[in-house]
Amino acid sequence: LIELYFSVLLFLMGLSSADGGTSVEVDERTRITIWGYCECRWKRFLLRLASFLTLGFFRLLLHWKPSLYVKAALTRCSLKRADVVLIRDESFQWSRRPVRVISRPENFCLLRQGGTLREHCTLRYFTYRKLKFVWFAELGSFHRLQSFDGSVDCDTLHTWRGWTDKQASKLIAAYGANEIAIRLKSVLELVFTEVLNPFYVFQLFSVTIWFSDTYYYYASIVLLMSACSVALDVYQIKKNQTALQRTVHKADVINVLRDQQLQSISTMQLVPGDVILIPAEGCVMMCDAVLIFGNCIVNESSLTGESVPVMKTAIPAGNVTQVNYDHNIHAKHTLYCGTHVLQTRYYSGHEVKAVVTRTGFSTQKGQLVRSIMYPKPVDFEFTKDLLRFVGVLALIASVGIIYTIVLMTIRGANIGKIFVRALDLITICVPPALPAAMTMGVIAAESRLKKKHIYCISPNTVNTCGGINVVCFDKTGTLTEDGLDFLGILPTAQQGYIEQQQARLTTEQRINNQLLHVRGICKVELKQARDFDADHSVVRAMACCHSLTQMGQQLAGDPLDVVMFNETGWRFEESQAVSENERFDILPPTLVRHPNSTNVEIAVLKQYPFSSDLQRMSVLTRELLSNDVILYCKGAPETVVSLCRSSSIPENFDSVLGYYTQRGFRVLALAMRLMDTSLLKAMKMSRDAVEADLTLLALLIFENRLKPQTTPVIGQLRKAGIRTVMITGDNILTATCVARECSIVDESLPLYFVECNECTDNSGFQLHPDETTLLMQSTQQQQQREEDEHREFRLHINTSPRYQLAVSGKTFDVFCKRFPHLLPKLICVCNVFARMSPEQKTQLVNILQQLDYVVAMCGDGANDCGALKAAHAGISLSGGEASIASPFTYKLANIDCVVSVIREGRAALTTSFGVFKYMASYSLTQFLSVSLVYWLGSNLADFQFLFIDLVLITLFTVSFGRTPAADGLHPRAPNVCIMSSNSVSSLVLQLVTVIFYQVFSFVYVSKQAWFVPHYFSPKAEVHPSYQGTAVFLTSTFQYITLVVVYSKSFPYRKSMFRNRLFLFSVLFAIGVSTMLTLNPPAWIVDLLELKMPPDMRFRTLLLLLAVINFLHCLLIEECFVDRLLPRLRNRLCNKKHLTTANSSNNKHTEFQSILEEIGTTPTWIVGESNNSNNNNNNNNKHRRFSKLSSFYNNTSLKVDDQLNLYLCEESNYNSKL
Repeated sequence: LIELYFSVLLFLMGLSSADGGTSVEVDERTRITIWGYCECRWKRFLLRLASFLTLGFFRLLLHWKPSLYVKAALTRCSLKRADVVLIRDESFQWSRRPVRVISRPENFCLLRQGGTLREHCTLRYFTYRKLKFVWFAELGSFHRLQSFDGSVDCDTLHTWRGWTDKQASKLIAAYGANEIAIRLKSVLELVFTEVLNPFYVFQLFSVTIWFSDTYYYYASIVLLMSACSVALDVYQIKKNQTALQRTVHKADVINVLRDQQLQSISTMQLVPGDVILIPAEGCVMMCDAVLIFGNCIVNESSLTGESVPVMKTAIPAGNVTQVNYDHNIHAKHTLYCGTHVLQTRYYSGHEVKAVVTRTGFSTQKGQLVRSIMYPKPVDFEFTKDLLRFVGVLALIASVGIIYTIVLMTIRGANIGKIFVRALDLITICVPPALPAAMTMGVIAAESRLKKKHIYCISPNTVNTCGGINVVCFDKTGTLTEDGLDFLGILPTAQQGYIEQQQARLTTEQRINNQLLHVRGICKVELKQARDFDADHSVVRAMACCHSLTQMGQQLAGDPLDVVMFNETGWRFEESQAVSENERFDILPPTLVRHPNSTNVEIAVLKQYPFSSDLQRMSVLTRELLSNDVILYCKGAPETVVSLCRSSSIPENFDSVLGYYTQRGFRVLALAMRLMDTSLLKAMKMSRDAVEADLTLLALLIFENRLKPQTTPVIGQLRKAGIRTVMITGDNILTATCVARECSIVDESLPLYFVECNECTDNSGFQLHPDETTLLMQSTQQQQQREEDEHREFRLHINTSPRYQLAVSGKTFDVFCKRFPHLLPKLICVCNVFARMSPEQKTQLVNILQQLDYVVAMCGDGANDCGALKAAHAGISLSGGEASIASPFTYKLANIDCVVSVIREGRAALTTSFGVFKYMASYSLTQFLSVSLVYWLGSNLADFQFLFIDLVLITLFTVSFGRTPAADGLHPRAPNVCIMSSNSVSSLVLQLVTVIFYQVFSFVYVSKQAWFVPHYFSPKAEVHPSYQGTAVFLTSTFQYITLVVVYSKSFPYRKSMFRNRLFLFSVLFAIGVSTMLTLNPPAWIVDLLELKMPPDMRFRTLLLLLAVINFLHCLLIEECFVDRLLPRLRNRLCNKKHLTTANSSNNKHTEFQSILEEIGTTPTWIVGESNNSNNNNNNNNKHRRFSKLSSFYNNTSLKVDDQLNLYLCEESNYNSKL
């Protein structure tokens, strides 16, 4: 209604809507749109005049709508002249920010590309959500302040020498202090903000009407309750702000290079580009910085949730001049704000150095704090429908206002009385207590979750959880255990892997000839580290190729590295006292020693850390008694093999690898290279040059077991019709095997792998190092390519297709860029997404939401922070600061919590539905009662209102939500649409029933022999009458009837008999109402201003009427609304050949339409992709394409000269193997 009012108003004022606008980037995934406005004196004058004439109400409305305030008070102009910018974010939330202009004699300095500075005498900017956006005249727009992230290449960083004091002073003036400052609002400011909330404004309006109508008692109680509510809200907000400030508001002293000299300054004075020294004893980082010298061991649990310390190494230099530093790509070299540096390693006589890249709210921690301060709004259909229905109630109230005005005007009432009576009907028809009543179910659900160690920081999300229809899971640490078990080693042929006499056997025969039963699983025979000699390359690679470090007496690092190293039995040592000229001329090396041989000692000279993009890590080593420099490499098999000489790769490598990955084992490949250069030259070579021409050594087999809770929870979700999706960074075959084991994929449906692969001009099928799979070079080498694209899924809705898809992150990226029109269809039928980066996880969650899914994301917080924040309901299994951005945090680190959250969400949603329908029915029932007594020229007495509003309604609303959630998850999803046919039919039919029985009692009492007509007196406000008493007594039972009818139990809540408080409230209300009807004490009759019928038989008849009314309402709800109406609707839909959703109450969603469109086979991939094809393809490529197609014996597609699209059925793959 307000929107409609303002649309008309703005049209009459000639104000155009804010079209066009300029898009501005906030961060990698967020953009805002801005418009410029400047001051307009005549608009300001009109605004103040309108506010004065409406006693401030017009200004209050503009306060609630910032976009309309800007349009009403200011004039649209270019950004160059703007005094105010109007901002719209991607969630269509509006805000306005003033444009400030500052100047200083010493000028300001802003960073430019390449780390250069540009001076400005004035600075024109605005701040939005703690970030500063500066006007750049040459670009004609506002842009976020440049940092070192993405603007400086890696080679420049290594030669960087920091700023002078003068430069730093100018930078601080522009960038501000390096602090995450959270301003604590004063209590008065918080109270003022809360009181201006539309809910409290309406309550204040209602209280004013009640006081003017001498309804003092209830008005005073509501005023007191509102004051208490405001006080509690202000206390909670103040408490949260203080806690958040204590968490982030810190400062320290750090050594920094200024003017090429070492200075000790406060961390608040740091600016991007400062060179800082990391103390040897460690510190807490107060900024984001990239390491340019030395190594650090860092605990990042506060940001990522990972409890294992990680090694940060200096960013590589040399031959990388064109590569700009990016904190996402170079995360292994970046120290993030808020993380704890535990230990440093450095050259003798040198310090560990880092260059500050981001400060303040631009840091990683600053972004986390901003996500907490400005959370994403919950877009839920239930909330929208709630507001729509309140609008319907307001329209009904308007009808009552017209009725009251006409009736009282005819009877000659004065204008003041007419005005009060008309407005009183608004407070009756739209109950002020509705928002408070709606929160009762949420509060009860939140309390029950807390008892299960599930903590919620966003209560509004609880209702949203009731509509969840897809749950996304991370794999490692979420579905599976954190730790790994080392199963064994598969050395290559040169190391005894395949006997020479078996060279002529087929792949399948070779495997079958070597099968053994280990732990009940059929596997190829595995070797252990103890089976090899001390000088064996495999054992040396296992002892050296890792990023472990020593913390006290324990090894710290990746759990896989710890397990692998412990398997060797070697000793690990670190030295901090090696001089620069001793032995290795480099950083103090990590030394590994054989436990039984003093002559076997290897130093790790340089690490090339693991990268999720490269999927490998390497180390340069040298043995003490040898001058040979050896590189050892470890990583994803498909990646490592792509770097190896073909002569070192066994013929059946792909078959054996597929055998293990398909069974869910974690497989890593080991390789080595004897460097033919000196140590110094090898140290200066680029990573790509060093990691080439490798010799494959072995495969390492690890087992990552499912958590015991995983399979039962997934089973419950599947039975409940909730789709489950795995999003992991692991190999696709490993991921899909785990998905099959825990029933995310359905073995009864065919599984297809969709793969996009780049074409080459070479013959055969080439190996692509940047892929997560091998494209096989021959028919026998077919296996590995498919190993990166296999899995299945089950979608539990009526429109579920009869097939399943699986994709890798690379294929997902290709679909995003080249097939955006197919992406929604792919996502609707694919439940395993492997090799997904954190950004891709977030992108997938956002797309699911765009398809009308209500998405829950469950992860351990390590790489899932973005997805947890993006989902409707993020459930973090981590206790770090990253969990603050997630609505739910579970302390027991398993997915049991998912079922509990959905159960409680469904119960809370059912409660909210019931409470809303009850409050709407209660208000309409009271509206009808008041309208009937208005006809008599009277009104309900104050204590009659008080008994209804305070005793009955308060008791019911407080106890309504305390009914526990049902034990299981029902296959039918709850209704999330208040405006559905079921809800509207229920309310209309119940209202008709209420009207009938009230009107019947009103009319029937006048037919009695003892009835005395009511005498109207314009001087009296309340006139006790038989008709008014009959209506009041009938309505008291109707309030009880409606609360019982709407207190639904099955299938989302337990029986209301399990809710003792609610049961007591109902029995108490029945007892009191029965007493009032049959034989009330005289003092109660006087207090309630009743005129009791003298005939006991008539009183008994009223009681019998109440019982019939109850049975009538119960019959309507249970038989017609819940049973007959859905059947009639389904029959009508079947006649029209329409499909319905899983819940007949829910609207037809986008994803359901897509599932109906794509049918039961995956041919839509080829059919629609062909529309985008370039038909002029090279014939040779067509021949290669046909060769692969015939092997797959399924569907394949040449997209263009650079891209092939493959669709392979799993059964064909297995038969070929």
